[in-house]
Amino acid sequence: MCINAKLTSRFISLRAMKKTLIIIGIVLALLGSGLYFFFSQRQFAPPKAVTDILKIDVPESSFNLPITLDLRTLSDFLNGKISGRFLETTLYLQESKKERIALALIKPSNIQISSTGKELVCTFPLTIEAHLIESRFWNLFTKLIKPVSASLVVTLSSPVTLDNSWHLKTKFRLISYRWITEPEVRLGPFKKNLSGTLDNLIKEEKQGLTAMLDREINKGVSLQNTVAEIWGDIQNPILVNRKPTPVWIRFLCSDMKEDFHLEKSRIVCFTHIKAKMMVMTDTTNLPRPHRLPAFKLMKAQAWDPLSHIYIYAYTSFDEINKRLEELVTGKDISVTRYGRNYTISIKNINAYASSDGLAVSVKTGKDLKGDFFLIGHPEFDVPSQTLRIRNFDFAVNASNILVNKGDDLLHTRLRDIVAAKLNLGLDTLITKIPTIATNAIATGNSGKVIKLTMKDVKVNKCDILMGKQKIHFRIDTETIAAIKLKKIKPGKPLRIKSGKD
Repeated sequence: MCINAKLTSRFISLRAMKKTLIIIGIVLALLGSGLYFFFSQRQFAPPKAVTDILKIDVPESSFNLPITLDLRTLSDFLNGKISGRFLETTLYLQESKKERIALALIKPSNIQISSTGKELVCTFPLTIEAHLIESRFWNLFTKLIKPVSASLVVTLSSPVTLDNSWHLKTKFRLISYRWITEPEVRLGPFKKNLSGTLDNLIKEEKQGLTAMLDREINKGVSLQNTVAEIWGDIQNPILVNRKPTPVWIRFLCSDMKEDFHLEKSRIVCFTHIKAKMMVMTDTTNLPRPHRLPAFKLMKAQAWDPLSHIYIYAYTSFDEINKRLEELVTGKDISVTRYGRNYTISIKNINAYASSDGLAVSVKTGKDLKGDFFLIGHPEFDVPSQTLRIRNFDFAVNASNILVNKGDDLLHTRLRDIVAAKLNLGLDTLITKIPTIATNAIATGNSGKVIKLTMKDVKVNKCDILMGKQKIHFRIDTETIAAIKLKKIKPGKPLRIKSGKD
């Protein structure tokens, strides 16, 4: 009986000891895993900084600018150039040269220029005045012959293009003419109709009406000054930054091609300019811009109505961190949860490029003490035309291992504040881009002679690349621009005097 009691007591003690050892083992296991988790978190390496210094290649930009000349503007030029008594000449009425007349061509009303879509059509009203100056019946007899006055409307047609010097080139030919009053000269009992003689005058190769129109249009109607102005303006430096160091960008034009169309109401020269952007910090020794090339026809199918302007921009991490420090360092962030107020203070903040994306280290105090690392990926959102940081969130929280429910709101608030301030600095850079693209085309191209129209500049794509020192932005913008010639100066009115032997 006594022996059984002792055995039972020893068995109970062993069971109790075993149970205690199991509990101690579980506690030690939990403590060990907790310590392992703790030290693994304490030793978590921050996102690794990149060490590469990037060199960015910017694609060539394409400036596609249709230059239009309304046919009404061309008509105004011709009416300013050809007015009143514009041609005076003398003609023999026969091959025998026995009678000679003095003849004047007068424009009584406006010339009208229209288009078939393939050729220009010129409707030219004329008044003809002629009087006899030499006669087989002695010159005294010429005073007895009354001067002749006749009216007609001449219709001419011509293809149109540009020559190598950007001057409008035509080749007018006579289509028809309609006499309103016939030109007849009476020589005693004889009548002489001058229509055949005048027909030769209109078509004569060197001094005729068609040759005169070709010559004056080619001499006076040119796109060279307009195109040269655009070509030069695109290559002017554009100031994009004043502080801390002035920075300019400049497009260097390399090539130009054109396509030429005659439409129903206008002439259009589609101009395609290739240019590459460069960044400069000094404009004192600029390379000379390339000279305007000769007119060169391109394939019609190559025409694109959109101008694609590639712009390179950058911001340094020094500038970003300086801006972030100004905005958040030393500032308190207040958060209210379940009626209780919490305060987060940001003691230090630093952004850098890491192998995992854009990294930001933040040291905080007060109610949320710790060293935090946030990682995100900057990208440009095309629909909203804004920059954003995608998947911006905590990488590690070294001092606060377990983010409990009470701290969730503090962490979220901290993340959102940092994201907003970081976005503000980068987005400001992007908002400058449309102005830069506009200035590249628009500088100086507005006045009495030229009218420039540009639709909104849109960022089509933005490649964001990060190196050790900078965030680089390779930006593809697009816009629709057009130039219209509002006026062509006619110069002095045309006056031609000639004689025929």
